[in-house]
Amino acid sequence: MTSNAPHNFSWVEPGKLAGLALPRMTAEYQYLLDQGIQHLVCLCERKPPNHDTCPRLHLHHIKIADFTPPTPAQIDAFLSIVEKANSRGEIRRMRPGSIETPEQEKAVVQFYQRTK
Repeated sequence: MTSNAPHNFSWVEPGKLAGLALPRMTAEYQYLLDQGIQHLVCLCERKPPNHDTCPRLHLHHIKIADFTPPTPAQIDAFLSIVEKANSRGEIRRMRPGSIETPEQEKAVVQFYQRTK
């Protein structure tokens, strides 16, 4: 099967950490698998379309309303997924620079202050 990079795909740390826009097509999910990615964390209101076309790619859905900041519990859930995947030597997903609103930026600052 031919694979295509999802929109806005980029490595933050090559081979370990990437970010991307919401994948939509089977070929985009296949691209993630071809890169060795095993986990996809979706931080959107709805699950990505066609996510079930690649059962080897494990979807984690943390439902965050569009253009709103995550709650501390949602941040903790995301970090738990990342830590579990990383502890098994698996790929993790996130990207700096994906903050879209001042409220989201404030949530990140509050999280940072909470963890200092």
